[in-house]
Amino acid sequence: MGGAGSIASFLDSAQVDEFIIHVIPKIIGEGIPLVAPHRRDVPLKLLASKRFPDGVVRLHYTVIRRSKGTMNW
Repeated sequence: MGGAGSIASFLDSAQVDEFIIHVIPKIIGEGIPLVAPHRRDVPLKLLASKRFPDGVVRLHYTVIRRSKGTMNW
């Protein structure tokens, strides 16, 4: 199982609290998915962002937990 599959497994079991993602401005074809494909809706709230001189952007998100009784993502 690769990184995208591991992240998906943790998401599906509600074990992810935050994402810190670095966006690098390079074209590399189709890219690599962050999370393995699956129908899921993960509500996120942007906590912070920072742009670095080389163009990289860091995005810090928290996962918004749904209340009990609603469907899990």
